[in-house]
Amino acid sequence: MPGTNSFFTATSGYQGEQSLIDSLVIEQIAMYGLDLLYMPRENVNLDQLLHESTVDAFKLALSIPMYHKSFDGYDNSMEMLTKFGVRSSDELTLVMSRSQWTTYYAPYVKSYYNDGTLGRTDPLKGEISVRPKEGDLIFFPYDGGIFEIKYVQFDQPFYQLGTNYTYELQCELFEYEDEILDTSIDEIDSTIQNKGFINTLNLVPLSNRAT
Repeated sequence: MPGTNSFFTATSGYQGEQSLIDSLVIEQIAMYGLDLLYMPRENVNLDQLLHESTVDAFKLALSIPMYHKSFDGYDNSMEMLTKFGVRSSDELTLVMSRSQWTTYYAPYVKSYYNDGTLGRTDPLKGEISVRPKEGDLIFFPYDGGIFEIKYVQFDQPFYQLGTNYTYELQCELFEYEDEILDTSIDEIDSTIQNKGFINTLNLVPLSNRAT
């Protein structure tokens, strides 16, 4: 029966070849990437049935090397005037090593969700720790921006030598909705105040106003 060449193929490989590509990917990210802070989302007062929380908190920041794929600027970068004010639509595409996540970060994030010592217990029992999770945050140091992971791409590039080596994170500028930022890193925790998400409204009685 006809078949593909078993000696030269782009869709399968042995462990040595896969390890070589994985090492090259890690080296490229280390040379051309950035050390970004990854913040897992903690569900406070979680409804075990609906899996919804009244408040979300971010109390942990992990330094992870990532490659900024959109190197020439933000994707879809523009300012839009809405009825709530000026809204920025900046987007980022980041790439991280799959094997580094599995080896160094996944066990720690899994404990964050499971045992409750670092945060509230999550009913998903840590299954999502095998990969970065939508809804988690990334701190981008250049302009002090915080980006939310909207989608995690699993198969880009597509199965080189029979496996995948990276996670591609598609991120959008974080829109604050009463979340708690308490990572003990002032540069992050003060971002909401500095970016103008929190405004102080001073009410002046009519009797004190100048006529």
